[in-house]
Amino acid sequence: MKTLVLDLETTVQKLNGKIDNSPFNPENKCVSAHFGWLGEDTVDEVTNLVFHHNEKEVPDSPQLMREALEQADVLVAHNAKFDILWLTAMGMPIPPLIRCTMINEYILAKGQRTKLSLKETAQRRVSTQKKSDLVDDLFKSGVGFEAMSLHDVVIPYAEADVQSCAEVYISQLKDLDKTQNQSLNPIVVLMNEMLEFLVECETNGVKIDLDVLSDIGKEFQDEYDVLSKRLDELVEQVMGDTVVNLNSGADMSQVIYSRKVTNRDAHIQTFNIGTDADGKSLYPPRMNKAEFTKAVRSTTKVIQKTTVECCPECDGRGLIQKYKQITRQKNNIKYKVAGGAYQNQSKCPSCLGVGAFYNPTGQVAGLKLTPFGAQYASVNGFKTDKTTIQLLVTHAKSKGNDIAVEFLTKLSRLNALSTYLDSFVKGIQTWTRPNGLIHTNFNQCITATGRLSSSNVNLQNQPKRGFPVRKSIVSRFGFLIAEMDFSGLEFRVAGEVSRDPQIIEDVFNGKDIHKQTASIIHQIPTDKVSKEVRGAAKLHSFAPLYGSQGHGLAPHIKTYYDEFFNIYKGLGSYQKRLMDGVLKNGIVQTPSGRQYFWPDVVRLRNGRVSYATQIVNYPIQGFATGDLVPLACIRALRLFRKHKLKSKLILTVHDSIVVDCHPDELTQVKEVLLEAMSKMEAEIEQRFDYKLVLPLDVEMTVGKNWLEQKEIPLA
Repeated sequence: MKTLVLDLETTVQKLNGKIDNSPFNPENKCVSAHFGWLGEDTVDEVTNLVFHHNEKEVPDSPQLMREALEQADVLVAHNAKFDILWLTAMGMPIPPLIRCTMINEYILAKGQRTKLSLKETAQRRVSTQKKSDLVDDLFKSGVGFEAMSLHDVVIPYAEADVQSCAEVYISQLKDLDKTQNQSLNPIVVLMNEMLEFLVECETNGVKIDLDVLSDIGKEFQDEYDVLSKRLDELVEQVMGDTVVNLNSGADMSQVIYSRKVTNRDAHIQTFNIGTDADGKSLYPPRMNKAEFTKAVRSTTKVIQKTTVECCPECDGRGLIQKYKQITRQKNNIKYKVAGGAYQNQSKCPSCLGVGAFYNPTGQVAGLKLTPFGAQYASVNGFKTDKTTIQLLVTHAKSKGNDIAVEFLTKLSRLNALSTYLDSFVKGIQTWTRPNGLIHTNFNQCITATGRLSSSNVNLQNQPKRGFPVRKSIVSRFGFLIAEMDFSGLEFRVAGEVSRDPQIIEDVFNGKDIHKQTASIIHQIPTDKVSKEVRGAAKLHSFAPLYGSQGHGLAPHIKTYYDEFFNIYKGLGSYQKRLMDGVLKNGIVQTPSGRQYFWPDVVRLRNGRVSYATQIVNYPIQGFATGDLVPLACIRALRLFRKHKLKSKLILTVHDSIVVDCHPDELTQVKEVLLEAMSKMEAEIEQRFDYKLVLPLDVEMTVGKNWLEQKEIPLA
């Protein structure tokens, strides 16, 4: 097979401070293309074509690149999706097989945090290094490839990239051929094929109704302002006159836990806060309740409500005016007189520039909640993240602390609204192109499990159902947005990997797992569970799959976590086998062959192991959303091309595929997605030598936008 190694250099724009080198920015151009045929050890001869450079009056013809791409059986590149997107935009043919060296390196890392740039990868593997020193300072000073010296910088830099990438690829092939890595080869094929689906989605883009988005942003902002006002009132009630910033982690820690860190370094050391050399979070110390209480008291102090008093010296300004002293002499006697005022005012020495004195009242300030344990310590005191706040709300309810419940509930919503406004409303407005399309950037090599993420804008991270921003995502055809998603995929995968007989029985019987959850939590029969109660229980239904044990939850909810493994004993035994196996060889392997590696796992005093949550979570999430969902996407693209559909594949989010449906093709789209997603058994067996135990089930919804969706029958 003929293997072509390629690297493209492009212009770069800045969009709200972020780098935008996308081919969908009409201001961007492909500066140059550099490619060569893979030999035994490297690429011996690199062809350089220059299309858009200040020193090139007549651009080179792209014909040589077109001919090479037509002849190639395999195209190799680092971060190949970027190059394929540009080649597609330029109308170039794409070889039958793509091999991205960044994806290969990611798979070989086996879930370990590894730097995946070509520079770092080459430093680990090969002799030919990137010549980053040629361009780094120029980039920092704002000089793009089109303005760098063509023969002294651009061409030597790009040729080194091609040769380095080729040598990395050869090195990776040798690693993938090793016995312990044989199972990874089907994953290499899968992820590189998935790259083509992502190119298709990014190229198609998503149509945005900016007027609708603007209205949604206004509604969010109005709600944000009302919440901020009420939270300020609650803060004044529990903190007195102390100034509190609702966006400050340190301030929120003090309000919630009524304690302030007195010695930051001692606090960090006591609770082992931070990350190791590999970027992994350090493990918190094991402490019993008495030890934890003592540690908290040693590094923090209780805070008090305050009353404010205006500083009389500066009259509340925090600044005072000083005057120059002029020395004069009369009758041989020196004396000083006031001169003119200094140009700048000075910090008031009495209030240290604050403008006021905050006098303690002797009353304990804040919500007086107690942190759950050492694992909840943070640099600012104790955690105030979304998950911790949810646990604190449950705890405050059980204690009848109504003001804490109101404050935390509203704070959680305020934080969510802040994210919605900044990341989604503003983000989508910023990245929507002049033609009304947004081309989100999918990332295959960010998460540890193989699950996708996205950026510019992060559509993977939005709430799944009922999120108002979805209303702004509409059809370019003026027709329908269609979405088909897997039903209970990760629960089914848990049954696959564990062979738990009860999960298998529940799946075949169509048991409503969320009703079961609500029934256990509220101690009511399943036929008495309302839609609202069932919806609230969803948060907990599958949490035990991912290693959660319900610590910190109210007793009646914690009961569910205890009962879960009484119901699904086979799953509990499977998780124990996983942890014991990792202690022996450090490896967990999914049915597809994907591997995760933990080199430093140890047995803990409670009988579990370090990294237990990841060990039980990764194989389920990895096989479900890292392998099965991508395979469904690959099959969907294959069928869309086979039937030459005019409808557009635009997104995959969580466990679904989203289509911008052409008016003539709703029935065809439904049939194609049903074939792609629910009838994968034969291809799974062919690719991974694994036969599914449980069937895959799907649901489909359609609507004029991505929010207002109605389920449609599949039969």
